[in-house]
Amino acid sequence: MNEFCKTDVIDFCENESFYKRYIDQNARQRLGMDILKFLYFKEGSFINPMKKAQILKTYIEEEKENFFKKNILNIPQVEFCITTKCTLKCIDCCGLIPQLDRIRHIEMSFCDFKNYLCRLLDAADSIRHFIILGGEPLVHKDLAKMIEFACAQEKINIVQLVSNGTMKFSDELLDVLKKNNKRIYVYISNYLANEQLRPLLKHEEIKDALRKNDIKFQFDENKKWLKEAGFSIQKSDDNQTISKIQECFKSHCSQVLSGFVSICPKAAAAKEMAEVEISDSVDIMGSNNLRDDLIKFYQNPCPDACRYCVLSDEGVIPALQK
Repeated sequence: MNEFCKTDVIDFCENESFYKRYIDQNARQRLGMDILKFLYFKEGSFINPMKKAQILKTYIEEEKENFFKKNILNIPQVEFCITTKCTLKCIDCCGLIPQLDRIRHIEMSFCDFKNYLCRLLDAADSIRHFIILGGEPLVHKDLAKMIEFACAQEKINIVQLVSNGTMKFSDELLDVLKKNNKRIYVYISNYLANEQLRPLLKHEEIKDALRKNDIKFQFDENKKWLKEAGFSIQKSDDNQTISKIQECFKSHCSQVLSGFVSICPKAAAAKEMAEVEISDSVDIMGSNNLRDDLIKFYQNPCPDACRYCVLSDEGVIPALQK
């Protein structure tokens, strides 16, 4: 989604972490959603690519006013990992799903899904970009019900379903996607660069079914993968940690897993596996003041998981299997 709004980060003299992870990301998500709504749903108006930087700057000022003067809290983006079960076992999965699922399989019930989402929406004024993923979310028996519920929430701007392209969509799922085709789009991962996976991929069948039902989708254009380097046993200092966050493409991909909001999928998995000490994830149901805890979450310049995280710049074939 964020390829729609790549522009230079504008300098900001206040809390840098809060600016980058909250103010800046809200503005970028807002711009990205505006573009997507026009392209996919014919809502709003065309945005001239030459004016994106100017529009982003305006949105940043509006987000600052929303938060500091109007007491409005918007969640830029949040992922709900509804299952750790997956049809693939990717060695370099950035969410560490294969490792986590071997230790502890996690399945988010429909009841928990509703409770977590309602608590977040009660605490915030909106969620700009709400993502349902796994694992592979199509294996979850209640996926259609979850989509129906999410699309009915007026505080959510756009819902996205992420699939790895190995499973055909059931009639039930197609029906609910078609019914909500002004609120949701499907993101299909593209692993065609991995020749060994090609026999498993069902891209054409999936795309044909989505087109026939007027369901909007985005097909990943052979996104590059990086080697997953795991975690270090030693913490990095503040400067090193902040540098890693600035470099990491996942630092804005907050994920809900087992009722906790973590800075990214890798952090969420690490918390579940107790691989590193993580004390700063937000407990959705256990929080006494979820709104304040979310603000502190965005203000934290050095989350625990990021202190231990090891980044790699080594390119690898997408979705190499164990």
